[in-house]
Amino acid sequence: MHGYITQFGNSGSQGNLTHYSATLTPWLWMLGKRFNSRIFQNQSVEQVISSVFADYAPLAQYEFRLLGDLPSRSYITQYRESDLNFVLRLLESEGLFFYFEHSADQHTLIITDASNLLKPLPQQPTIRYHSTSINETADSIFRWSGHRQLQSGKIAVQTFDYKQPDHLLPVNLQSLNQQGDVTAYEIYDFPGQYTHASSADGERLVRHRIEALEVQGKIFSGASNCRAMCPGFTFELTQHHEHDRDTIEDRQFQLLTVNHQGSNNYLTGSEAGYQNTFTCIRKKIPFRAQPLTHRPTVHGPQTAIVVGPPGEEIFTDDMGRVKVHFHWDRESRGANSQRKKEESSCWVRVSQTSASGGFGSIHIPRVGDEVVVSFLDGQPDRPLITGSVYNSKNTPPWSLPANKTQSGFLTRSTKGSGANANSLLFEDKQGSERISVHAERNMDTEVEHDESLSVGNNRVTNVGGSHTETVKKDAAITVLEGDFTLTTTQQGIHLYAKTTVILQVGNSSIVMTPESIVLKADAILIEGNQGTTVQGKTVHINQDS
Repeated sequence: MHGYITQFGNSGSQGNLTHYSATLTPWLWMLGKRFNSRIFQNQSVEQVISSVFADYAPLAQYEFRLLGDLPSRSYITQYRESDLNFVLRLLESEGLFFYFEHSADQHTLIITDASNLLKPLPQQPTIRYHSTSINETADSIFRWSGHRQLQSGKIAVQTFDYKQPDHLLPVNLQSLNQQGDVTAYEIYDFPGQYTHASSADGERLVRHRIEALEVQGKIFSGASNCRAMCPGFTFELTQHHEHDRDTIEDRQFQLLTVNHQGSNNYLTGSEAGYQNTFTCIRKKIPFRAQPLTHRPTVHGPQTAIVVGPPGEEIFTDDMGRVKVHFHWDRESRGANSQRKKEESSCWVRVSQTSASGGFGSIHIPRVGDEVVVSFLDGQPDRPLITGSVYNSKNTPPWSLPANKTQSGFLTRSTKGSGANANSLLFEDKQGSERISVHAERNMDTEVEHDESLSVGNNRVTNVGGSHTETVKKDAAITVLEGDFTLTTTQQGIHLYAKTTVILQVGNSSIVMTPESIVLKADAILIEGNQGTTVQGKTVHINQDS
């Protein structure tokens, strides 16, 4: 057996002898002494674990023995947990387990997904049963028993994936464990959002959980003096009255745990002794570890900074998602970071006041904004932006508290300065209430049916360029009190009508048609300071009707 001494102490003396205690651990134990928070993207569990182990070279001796390739995951977060906890829960999530192979100068961690790959004990692939260890010189098992425990017989799960919201991807599987004529009690679970992207992925997840239950269905335990016993290896049991008639397959077992106990004879003068206790299951039963490792949760929301490529003010995708940098993520910060800013996180969805099929509201946080991030089911791997907050760098659009009665929206032209913006402002100060709308460039208003505008007092319209109005049918302006003034200070006034123009005051009128102009009044006065000319082919004055 090979390992590293991680604890050593003096336990006292007895006569001329001194007691010492030492703790021998595998190199994997060291991972419990380092805690971290970091993000891995687009990597498989094998790649992530290898990256963690790289920090423990040259101690870390390990080997993956897998039947198939592990799927790549878009986002994996280690959050305020030890490297050991992180590695163990990743192994459990993929149905992987591990054991050690020892040599004289090292021990190697073996990670596998198939217990049928386990090898027989090199020194003793076959172990016989002997009911007592008295006068027994050969290694043997002298205590053996089997224990059955009722397990749930069915597992059903479903999940929600926002990329395919109409499909909850339900999966259910029945246990192969034969427990007699009893109800197959079902475990129904919702393990979280988008835990599996397809029914095949879900079935793989559920199969691992079913197999973890089946392992607990029947466990054998015993005691022996076989020093070769080691977890992760198999042996064949012989000469046991309950198993002699079993097939070879049913007499083969895989070791789960081995507890070694040894003593010397320095104090008593008696013989030195050794024995162990162990647990095992039949080799034909696929082994899966129980998902017992604590999964970290985020208690409450956090804030993060929206990030993007250099020079980008708005960085988003077709779903309006953005990427953020969490304050605790030290591996994405600084000049020495190997990760680009826009790779600080996965694409994170942004909560909107309304989000429907092709309609709703949209506000995309911009690069540099501080946003509020919640986590679905408290999982660090499931961030969701729920809002934005101001800070000393990103201040409110209006000075506070001087303008505390104002509310509204102020955008920013991109790419533009602080003076380039659209705004909608509400002033709620009593006696000064107003709504202010500012368009930095163009403003388009479209009404598909009727529009009604009511102004209780005055209305002023200033147009810096040309003013054009097109009316398809009638147009009317009525002045109930006062005058109507139309003034042009530089050029003329042009009135054009296809058939008739009528100017009327009381009984007096001027009617213009394409053929004539008719002036009617009780009296008509024509004054010309420089002269008056009446010219026509025929001029009639006071002509009888």
